[in-house]
Formats: sequence, C-alpha cells, structure tokens
Amino acid sequence: MRVYIIIGIILSMGFRAAAQDKLLVAGSGNPNILLLDKQTGKVEWQHALEKGEECNAVALTQKGEILYSYKRGAKLVTWDHQVVWDYKTPDKTELQSATLLQNGGVLLGICGIPAQFIELDKKGKEVNKVTLNLEVERPHSQFRQVFQLRNSNYLIPVMAKQKVLEVSRKGKIIAEHQIEGKAFSSLELPNGNLLLPCGDNHYYIVIDRKTGEELKRVNALDIEGVALLFVGQILQLKNGNLLICNWYGHTKDTTVDEPQLIEIDKNGKVVWSLHDKKNVGKISAACYIDNFRLPDLK
Repeated sequence: MRVYIIIGIILSMGFRAAAQDKLLVAGSGNPNILLLDKQTGKVEWQHALEKGEECNAVALTQKGEILYSYKRGAKLVTWDHQVVWDYKTPDKTELQSATLLQNGGVLLGICGIPAQFIELDKKGKEVNKVTLNLEVERPHSQFRQVFQLRNSNYLIPVMAKQKVLEVSRKGKIIAEHQIEGKAFSSLELPNGNLLLPCGDNHYYIVIDRKTGEELKRVNALDIEGVALLFVGQILQLKNGNLLICNWYGHTKDTTVDEPQLIEIDKNGKVVWSLHDKKNVGKISAACYIDNFRLPDLK
C-alpha cells in the first residue's frame, strides 16, 4: 500500500508540473516582460522594466535565458532576474531590435546615423558589425525588428522609407524592395517569401522575395471576429498557424477592444486569442515556447 501511495504522489506531482506551451511577450508601453501559459492565459512570471525602457523584441536563448531590447540597450537575463550582460547604446541612438542568430548568438539593431547591426556571440562578445546610412534622420522612425534570414543576410524593414532591405553580413545591399506600409517586423516563410506586419497601416502583406511584388494583403477587418490594430510581430507556429501581436498603443477610439494576440489557421480562421488587458497589457513582440516548464526559482 505504501508503494502505491508513493507512486501516486509522484504521478500527481508530475501532472501538476507538466510542461505546456508558453508565450514570452512584451510591448512598447508595457512595464513588464511576461511569461504566459498558452492554455490558460495566466501570467506565470514577469520581469519589470526600468523607468523609460521600451521593449519591442524578446526571445529565449538556447541556454534558457531571456533576451530583450529596451530602447537604450539590450539585456540578457535569467529567470531569477540576474543580468548576464547589458549592452548599452550611446546618446541619440535607439536599440530597438535584439533577435537570435542561427548560431545561437544575438543580432542587435541600433537606430542612428548611421544605423548599426552588431552580432554578439553567446558570451556577449562582438563578432561582426555593419554600418548603414538609412537616410532617415530621426532614429525612432528607422526600424523595429531586424532578423537574420536563412541565407545569413539581414532583413531590415525601414519604416519611414516604406521599404525592406536585404543586407549581407559585410554590409552589401543584396536586394531593396519598395512596399506599401511601414513594416514593423518580418517573417521569412518556408517558401522564402516575406510576410511583413505593417503596424499602423492595420494590415500585413506577403511579398515575393525576388521581385518585391505584393502577393497577399490581409486588412484590418479581413479576419472574421477580430480587427487588426497596430500589427506587430507575427510568428509562424510549428503547425503552420500564424500568431499575430495586435498592439493597441496607438488606438485612439476607446470603444475599440480587440485581443492582444490572435492565432489564425491556414484558412485565416481564429483558433485562439488572448484578451486580457488588465493582467497582460500591450503586446508588440512575442516568443513561442513549445512544451516548457518554468524553472524552480526557490
């Protein structure tokens, strides 16, 4: 009997601690970075930002540490809020993008004159740097999220110019496409084409990677049951669904009340959403974490 009781306790503990899909989220105007349980929508962890910090990029590294930008720099922190490294930028610049590289390092995007794109290794050491004149005087209007493409080039959506640049690690412009809309971020699709969430234009588009031709546009009211506000980062999940960050920071009409996260299937139907402004707040950036359990922080 004693053996059965012990087994029962072990099984019940395992059940309670079962890993679930999680979402690491952040957003301009949100005072915290949050870990949400996908199934329940509950906040399981939060990391407070300092006064004046603005986070538009968040990710989880291979080692299990949290990477985020905070406008005047980027940090790597642990789940118990210890700072692994803090990369600060000089005055008159903004560090709006901190994303992961294919090799596990970090790509920093610094808005300024000129703009800078800096690769750090896993220990936070600078290993590559590209400077580029984006011909946009106001740093805040240059870009938000910058990602490395599968071919190792950088994809830079320049908001003020309404264009996207593909730039090599040596700073050579490989491709330049004029688009309609101020793209906040980008997503390289499996076929190589680019999905571009266009912020306050209230839509996202898909363009041909080679020609820049617009292949698809999803407007504010095209998804049944929801409306797109400022379209922030869009993720593609393992099942092919799209997860849309629906940031409401520029919403002037107080009667507009839409989910902060929207998941749609391949047919454009909503299959899940998060609608909790009280506990979660504004979301412009997200990281989807499959089958994750928060470490024991006691």
